[in-house]
Amino acid sequence: MMTMKKTEKTKAKLLKAVRFIITKGDKASVTSITKRAKLAYGTFYRYFKDLDEIYLEAIEASLNDLSVKLTQDLANVNPAPLRVYVTWYLVIDAFKDKHTAAWLLDHPGIINKAFFDAAPMTEVWIQEAIKDSKLPSFTKKNADHYLKVRAYIFWMYPECLSQVLEGKKTVDVFTELMNACNVFNFPHSIHQSYIRKSIQYLKKID
Repeated sequence: MMTMKKTEKTKAKLLKAVRFIITKGDKASVTSITKRAKLAYGTFYRYFKDLDEIYLEAIEASLNDLSVKLTQDLANVNPAPLRVYVTWYLVIDAFKDKHTAAWLLDHPGIINKAFFDAAPMTEVWIQEAIKDSKLPSFTKKNADHYLKVRAYIFWMYPECLSQVLEGKKTVDVFTELMNACNVFNFPHSIHQSYIRKSIQYLKKID
């Protein structure tokens, strides 16, 4: 079993501190972060040049945690493209806490970059779909379409959070997002069936 080095533990404490502060709705500053982490003020600058950098890593850490959970939880969800649909629902739902959502909305560029850094998970699923003999209708064209449009979907995410903050249910926001962007350019009937299957799956695990 691998153990974390002291430097990794210290950095992890800082990241944990900033994530805690944000979920509580408090203002994050170098002082509040280091105080929460029980570290000296100057320690912050040994790991991060400024708040934007720790914000990016904090969001990436949150997405990485979610990616690990999704990889495990969705392993038995088939076919592979359905996992992509379900993932978008869960990503909206995972950060609907009002303080976290408000913080992410203040940093749209950071969340966008973090999404790109977490993209390999869905790319693996897409390659699986291309090779799946049970999915003859899923081709490289479908995969290429997703890779082209995902940047636009990432930029739509803040609007999803805004809708949730205004009181809309996650399922309604998810449905509107999917109706606005046919992520794999499927025929309409297939696209709608994936939306319905996603919602049915999520109702089972609620």
